Amino acid sequence: MLKVLLLNPSNEKNEMVIKDQYCSFTSKADYFWVPIDLLVLSGDLSNRFDLKVIDSTAQQIDKEETIKQVREYDPDHVVILSSLLTHDYDRELIRQFREFKPDLKTTFLGDVFYFSRDEMIKFDEVDSIIYEYPCPELSEYIAGEDVSCNMIYKKDGKIVKAPFRSNDEIVYSTPRHDLFSLEKYSVPFMMEDICTSVLTNFGCKYTCNYCPASSVNFRQRSLEQIFEELTYLESVGIKNIWIRDFTFGLNKARTNEFLDKLKELGFSWFCLSRAETLDNSMISKMSEAGCYLVMIGVDSISSDTMKKISRIQKRDILTDRIAHSTKSDIQVLVHMILGFPGDKLIDMIRTVHFLATTKANFLSINFFSPRAGSNYFQKDFIHRFNEMNLDSNFANFEGEDRSFSIVLVKYYALLIFYLNPVRVFRILYGMKSKRMFDLIFKTGVKQFFPKRKNKSL
Repeated sequence: MLKVLLLNPSNEKNEMVIKDQYCSFTSKADYFWVPIDLLVLSGDLSNRFDLKVIDSTAQQIDKEETIKQVREYDPDHVVILSSLLTHDYDRELIRQFREFKPDLKTTFLGDVFYFSRDEMIKFDEVDSIIYEYPCPELSEYIAGEDVSCNMIYKKDGKIVKAPFRSNDEIVYSTPRHDLFSLEKYSVPFMMEDICTSVLTNFGCKYTCNYCPASSVNFRQRSLEQIFEELTYLESVGIKNIWIRDFTFGLNKARTNEFLDKLKELGFSWFCLSRAETLDNSMISKMSEAGCYLVMIGVDSISSDTMKKISRIQKRDILTDRIAHSTKSDIQVLVHMILGFPGDKLIDMIRTVHFLATTKANFLSINFFSPRAGSNYFQKDFIHRFNEMNLDSNFANFEGEDRSFSIVLVKYYALLIFYLNPVRVFRILYGMKSKRMFDLIFKTGVKQFFPKRKNKSL
């Protein structure tokens, strides 16, 4: 039986770089969740091959130990999760593997490999790239069979481009959660010692031009298989899950069925969505089904900025959905992005003030960056990008004055949002466990006092 390795390497500095779901960035507070791309692939691959998972970052093993473990396992094929931030290092790692395994085959996946596949396939270390996960066709490729779709790969010295998958509903086996060291992952809002991830849909129906998700084909997973996975997780005692959909609740009928199953099995869970996707009846049902936190992307309320970034939202709906969520005993985290191209400081401050007046419990602030898959990404970024460009804590804009000003806005936002006794009380009241309190406290401290990253990987 062929041996297949699912590998999520660390980076040169052994820092935490999150790189799943076609988006890579540095962790704000040393949290690091299970890589959903590899998790989703694991079920189908384990049905046909001897499968092993090495997540060097989560397992806190360095390059030398990673190489040692790979040598001991002696895989025939490595499926490697890479990114815009780390692909140089990752390809160097493959070159070192091939020193003791010359015929090792590789499949890469990750943001820059999906969005710039025609460029990335040219590298010698890259034998194949999957377009979208899940990818049943990957098993065909590893087994030496004809690949029907969803991959670009090398064969007989030529590059073969298989067509994209055409079906809207996707099917894949229950992921092998047991092969991942779940106890080593942490998410700020997890309630228990173990929290894993589940997907019900892929991609996004919205068209925000700064977000990679808008460039990923929207597809839905079979409800039957979702229920099988939930039943499996319940049977092994995992009751805390993060629903990793880019936007939860897009299909109301399916969502209602899904919520019924979550309630039946007694899960505690959290998710990401948009205010205009949720209505108050759905929010109430989410609460009844065990949802204790929803993350809502706001990013900016400036009409000029929203027009530039192709985002549509209304303040009254944001205010209402956030208020109804907190009334329904669901905590709310709102996301804001600072430094959109052409965004004025006064517009950023107005967004800050608006968010501070809502009933939201938490505020997450990120800096704009031209991510792979967005309208702002340029081809040459593949060869000259560095970590600072996608750092979650530090701004790196053209002009020191603008960078400094935007960082000041960040700290101003954190201060006026959190220096609110009522909000602090509601945060403390909403803590579901000591584990959750410890993780949120650690994340909060590092929001104000982040550790500066190295300029490059």
